[in-house]
Amino acid sequence: MRNVIISACMALICFSTFAPAATVPVVPETRLQQLEQRAAKGATTTAGEYANELLDAAKQCIAEARINFSAGKESVATRQLELATIQLNAADAKAAEKELLEKVAVRRSELKKLEARLERFRQGEDN
Repeated sequence: MRNVIISACMALICFSTFAPAATVPVVPETRLQQLEQRAAKGATTTAGEYANELLDAAKQCIAEARINFSAGKESVATRQLELATIQLNAADAKAAEKELLEKVAVRRSELKKLEARLERFRQGEDN
């Protein structure tokens, strides 16, 4: 799963590097606010529990992007926002992965209990 996340991040970085310049840019302030809200919301979800380091890194990138936009370094700030987006996506994916692993563990435990009960039933111990 980790390889899938890394591959997706690398693909997104490559795509963003070669994306045509003619695309309509999102207003930097709006995009900054959206990412800040997403990071804040993520901190209150399972992503905050399982991927706190990614959320912190994304918040740092957003803060640096805000500074660079203010300093007139739009290209650097844009890349920082893209990196923050990737980090937030990775945090969401990591949280989803951890939740699924927990569910699998619970199901595996239930299955073992049922298998044991079935074996007792086969041996005539359970009615």
